[in-house]
Amino acid sequence: MKKIDIRLSDESTKLLAALKGKPLQSYCHEEFHYTNTSSQVAKLIALDGGELYVYSFVEPQDYFGTEEEVAVWMVSQERLPLMNHKKLVEVPVGETVKDVLIVQENQKVFCDGEQTYDVWLTRGIIFDFGNRQVAFEKDVWFSEEIIIHKGYNLIASFKPKELFGKDWNKEYRTECFREILRV
Repeated sequence: MKKIDIRLSDESTKLLAALKGKPLQSYCHEEFHYTNTSSQVAKLIALDGGELYVYSFVEPQDYFGTEEEVAVWMVSQERLPLMNHKKLVEVPVGETVKDVLIVQENQKVFCDGEQTYDVWLTRGIIFDFGNRQVAFEKDVWFSEEIIIHKGYNLIASFKPKELFGKDWNKEYRTECFREILRV
């Protein structure tokens, strides 16, 4: 059985946890054209001027038997050079972060009854302000796009976990479990 873990690192998780109880001035993303997505990056700006970046970059990974470019997330205080070529739209928030939720998935693949893959990934990050939320969601394995949601009960707007493996050959059986980590 192959195990793959592309969840946020402990360092990324600690950076997100540090936002809890602090006022968030705004978040930034690329201008929406057809969908509410930002390619490779979203930026968070705290009221004290501190900035965090949510990055989504592809790297070669095993994708259920073949090597593919797979999107992996990280959170960093470092402004990477790609930011010099991005034009971001700033969305005001002006509220205190009450909770930070990291949505993680465990995807399992079985072939002819034997488990062949056990995969953990970060599906998204939800910032809860008490009366509303802002979420960043990873769409599919291959995409560097970050889907941005705003509103209430945003976990309900995430791609349903039941879609994982839905169109695979009948010799494969898949399971997908989702957990929410409060940091």
